[in-house]
Amino acid sequence: MYRPSNTMLLIFVIMYLRTSSGLFISTEDRIPSRNLTCKHDLPLTTTILFDCEACLVASRNYAIETKLSLAGAGRASFSYTCLKVNEVEGYHESLVRECRYYPRDTLSGFDDFCIASPYSYLRGSYRACLCTTSICNFNYAQCIHEVNHTIMQKSSLFTNTIVQLTKSVKCQPPNDDSEQEKSASLAPLCPHHDYTCKNYLLDNAVLCVISVDQTNQTARQSWIPSIYSAYLIKYKTQYCKAFASTPDSIHFSQCKLDDDVCMCAVDGCNKDLETCKKINQGISEKRYSILLIFLFLLNTSI
Repeated sequence: MYRPSNTMLLIFVIMYLRTSSGLFISTEDRIPSRNLTCKHDLPLTTTILFDCEACLVASRNYAIETKLSLAGAGRASFSYTCLKVNEVEGYHESLVRECRYYPRDTLSGFDDFCIASPYSYLRGSYRACLCTTSICNFNYAQCIHEVNHTIMQKSSLFTNTIVQLTKSVKCQPPNDDSEQEKSASLAPLCPHHDYTCKNYLLDNAVLCVISVDQTNQTARQSWIPSIYSAYLIKYKTQYCKAFASTPDSIHFSQCKLDDDVCMCAVDGCNKDLETCKKINQGISEKRYSILLIFLFLLNTSI
């Protein structure tokens, strides 16, 4: 009877530990697979950008001002975005969460029934189309045509690198004083006196965050379904060089802005940095120990 070699078993364990880690389905960075030309808005004009991974066009009847929506926020009328490789998953997840029918299993898609967080249908409705061919977002109708063509071609499935969080968590709220908590990397998500926005974050959070800077200044945030994936990817690919994770938390270190940042998905886990870092740590260590024992037993039986 065929038995796997020691080398094959070792490769299996290494790959398993390397590509899967807590809140990450895969720890590997997404690799660019397209070199698209897209229409893109700058602060004062609209231009053409290259080396895009996907193109987005969105339409709003009213200007929507919020930091809690990626595609939904913007001026009235149409807006255009070139999405780079590390942006596509965050925008895709945001559209899936905010739109009624946007497909989860493909990157390309469109939906005319989206509501930007934390708005109601009356003031926050928008429509969006995301396409994956060059110059496909020059107008909305063209984008829909390209998406339908892509669907007919049965393009490959879109796979996430971040775990899809659906369970609400109760995060430790920021200090409610005269000044907002400040952090080098955690920009405020709500205006200081906008308690509707702040309560929306606390009531709909799926990921809790705590940041501690070099002066021991602490900041906390609650991340909702429409934004957590995009922010998590930014810390992994842009802001920080190292991370350590447990099944329900991830601690980033060696960050550009000298913060220690931890994210977790358990009630009250962002009380302080040590609490966040140790969430389910014993379970994580036990998991790795079991894998190593399993490898040892298999090796000794060959």
